[in-house]
Amino acid sequence: MHKQTIAVAGCGLAGLSTALLLHRDGHHVTLFERFDTPQPLGSGLMLQTTGLAVLRELALDDAVLATGARIDRLVGKAVPSGRTVLDVRFAVRDPASFGLGIHRGALFDVLFRAVAAAGLPIVTGRTVTSAPRDADGRRILNFSDAPAAGPFDLVVDTLGIASPLQPIAGRALPYGALWASLDWPGDASFDGHALEQRYVRASTMAGVLPIGRAPGSAVPQTALFWSLRNDQLDIWRTRGLAAWKNDVLRVWPATAPLLDQIDTPERLTFASYVHRTTTTAAEPGLVHIGDAWHATSPQLGQGANMAFLDAYALTKALRESPDATAAGSRAIARRRNHVRLYQGMSLLFTPVYQSDSHLLPLLRDRIAGPLSKLWPATRILAAMVSGLIGNPLAPLGLTAGPATRHGPLAAIAGDSPLIVFDGECVLCSTQAQFVLRHDRHRRFRLTTAQGAIGQALYRELGLPTDSYQTMLLIERGRALMHSEAVLGIADGLGWPWRAAALLKAIPRAWRDRAYRLVARNRYRWFGRHDVCWRPTPEMTDRIL
Repeated sequence: MHKQTIAVAGCGLAGLSTALLLHRDGHHVTLFERFDTPQPLGSGLMLQTTGLAVLRELALDDAVLATGARIDRLVGKAVPSGRTVLDVRFAVRDPASFGLGIHRGALFDVLFRAVAAAGLPIVTGRTVTSAPRDADGRRILNFSDAPAAGPFDLVVDTLGIASPLQPIAGRALPYGALWASLDWPGDASFDGHALEQRYVRASTMAGVLPIGRAPGSAVPQTALFWSLRNDQLDIWRTRGLAAWKNDVLRVWPATAPLLDQIDTPERLTFASYVHRTTTTAAEPGLVHIGDAWHATSPQLGQGANMAFLDAYALTKALRESPDATAAGSRAIARRRNHVRLYQGMSLLFTPVYQSDSHLLPLLRDRIAGPLSKLWPATRILAAMVSGLIGNPLAPLGLTAGPATRHGPLAAIAGDSPLIVFDGECVLCSTQAQFVLRHDRHRRFRLTTAQGAIGQALYRELGLPTDSYQTMLLIERGRALMHSEAVLGIADGLGWPWRAAALLKAIPRAWRDRAYRLVARNRYRWFGRHDVCWRPTPEMTDRIL
């Protein structure tokens, strides 16, 4: 593989991930950043299956999983009817699938530390103005406040929607959002594993997203956001903070503990959005990725994930071609269909949730909402929010895979299947004893969720370690949960228990709903042990 001299313009999430990937392949990479100290911009975001796949290639997935918050569900309700009009569960597509809410600063910190540990040079205080070609066809970076740098075989533009390396294009979207990162209220009624939203028609949207811990903090946080028309921002400022809080409380009274933390308008950041797709994303010696190539509303939650895929596509293309220009074109070609698809879907869905339309939210609440709860819409929506419509991973040689490959899951991947159950639950312990009695081939091993191995697995999978809402079946490095775990165990026990596979004719979302109902009420209905269940002596070799 030919080693290139590469400049990465921009030190955000796209720039850091690109630089790290290219550096690890042996290229000579320099980062250029306009701020004197590189820093993240924004509040929280959601990492999807696609973004996590790239972070897994960087061996950074463990680090982000440790700081983020597992998201199993996206749920939205109309106000004042209370009707659920959006209910997307990641597990419908794959029982081991989930999103990860994460503080933008925490994700930046993980990437920045990796870049620093790799010794990558970062030149700060450089505001890029242009990247012309020299007499030899290589690129020079010009700055407004410093001498030029270069020449470079390739310049990677990750400067976002305001990149000076691209002509101004696209259109501003009418709605933006106010954002704040706040401490998670311990007595709140919010779901710690869901992105929750409330809608008043399509003109008002409030959302709460668990985002894990900020850098240097042990306190879990959440991102609160509130949609606002760009042309109403000055009016919002004039009305004052108290008036806005009253607006939010009328829509969503449960946000009161979050609003109490906002004591000045400066606690809120307004973000505006642009929809554009650059027609020329690859030029000789210059490639635009992330928002510098494609930008849109955050409604589908794909921004950072798409940038990570772009970065990996470029890395893969440079492995295959010694020519930087050809590699840039190949990377863009591999990503183009997926980008176009999600840009189109964003244009389609954003007005349904953020617009002045009266008809679209009516159709959403009365028709699309109920239909979205039925198969196959449940599976399509799960794939959509996971970023997997259009099969973007296969052309890059990536796989969705398990959440991580470095922890306990990987350590037991080649061993016999392992069942992780709640040892304090009478029902769960009874089921464990049933498995041990009927497992004629001694196929399964078991461990309690409260034990060291169980706790490590729950942490690795992003599951809460003090509330066990699902048993786990770990098999070949893959984690099955909810009804899929039950059916997997029945299959492993052989006949007649294998006949339970007939239940797969029932849509997984329905099966999992029934499972969760029992799981939520298991202590009340079946009882709870004062201490974890203890195996008999003849069972001890099967218990970890």
